[in-house]
Amino acid sequence: MVTIHQDVNLYATILTAGQVVDHAIAPGRGAWLQVVRGGITLKGQPLTAGDGTGITDVAGLTLVSTATEAEVLLFDLAV
Repeated sequence: MVTIHQDVNLYATILTAGQVVDHAIAPGRGAWLQVVRGGITLKGQPLTAGDGTGITDVAGLTLVSTATEAEVLLFDLAV
């Protein structure tokens, strides 16, 4: 079990090549996206294992796997 003393929802996914996943972000929230392994694109920008990015002021995200298998963590956070 992991305890996080923040207003956060943590999502984990493993995507196969070409798989797409969408995530809606509610008003007043942002996100931190961490690529654990493999590669994805986010808004046309490639991200690979070890890359992370902060996201604010958007209504949602669309992730597309560019690797045989990509593992991603998404932290949906209060801003």
